[in-house]
Amino acid sequence: MRIRPAVLFLTLASCAGAPATPAGTVAPPAAPPSVRAAGPSAPDVAPVATAPVAPAAEASGAPAGKLTLDQARRYMLELVNRDRKSQGLGPVALEPGPATVAAQRHADDMLRLGFLGHWGSDGSIPEQRHTEAGGVDMVLENALCMTDEVRRTLDGHLLLERAEIERAERMFFDEVPPNDGHRKNILRPQHTHVGIGIALPVRTPTEIPVPCFVQEFTDHYATYEPLSKTATPRQMVHLAATLDPRMTPGGFGIARVDLPKPLPPTELNRRRSYPVPAPYQNFWPQGFKTPVAVQVTGTTMRVDVPLGDEPGLYEISTWAKPASGTGEYRMIGLRTVRVER
Repeated sequence: MRIRPAVLFLTLASCAGAPATPAGTVAPPAAPPSVRAAGPSAPDVAPVATAPVAPAAEASGAPAGKLTLDQARRYMLELVNRDRKSQGLGPVALEPGPATVAAQRHADDMLRLGFLGHWGSDGSIPEQRHTEAGGVDMVLENALCMTDEVRRTLDGHLLLERAEIERAERMFFDEVPPNDGHRKNILRPQHTHVGIGIALPVRTPTEIPVPCFVQEFTDHYATYEPLSKTATPRQMVHLAATLDPRMTPGGFGIARVDLPKPLPPTELNRRRSYPVPAPYQNFWPQGFKTPVAVQVTGTTMRVDVPLGDEPGLYEISTWAKPASGTGEYRMIGLRTVRVER
């Protein structure tokens, strides 16, 4: 018996549909009206140029025609950049650190329990997993896995056929409007990097193993001063970012969601969408309507602000726009802080 995987993509608002029928994407949370920006749109800033990745080699001890996990990731990167090039976009680089760590964590989790979604079995959400892995940048997720809620054992020595990786990328990229959220994510011009997670179950007498895939696309446009991953209600936090010269400083935002709690596979499969929460408060430089002014020196912006009164998972977003002046403010960074009493 062969299990057919389903696919799901992360949007910045909502998507819905049956397991094998992803819906369309919508725009990110808008900046407040006082900023006179309706929210991110397609930017005119090109991603960082990276050297092309050569096809995965076969010299690592893997059987002929099979790819190890590292080779499979690089081959999927090659396919992603092929698809971006087909639409006139520059390549993204493989990000072996936080984005891949977060992607692999989620791919393993989905495969073990047979679910598909952006919440993890521990109740985690994409930006939380990315933050916990050390990530600081904006992250958007594509996911593909089974939805049968069958427990499986991970194959610790993954070997994949190229055709399996090609099939997964086709499922993401060959979508047609209006159900083309994965394709749009792959083709977002502002993406600069991608993390890739791939999980494969152990073969059984009744099942041909089918892999699960997670792509975590990230936007590297700033460096950040450290931010604690835990805090208490009303604690003051210091936010500081130095932007890439291609970007103009904007501000910071704070959103809040409930603290994560474990979820069963049935509930995970039921949650067919994940909205990145819009900030309940934004902080901008002088000249904008803002409760606390962000200090801007060159391309560095900083501010000290309080977290909210209630426990929860607080999301700290960083906003900027292209230095060319033709784009709008958009999220370029998204970090989480766990707040408990």
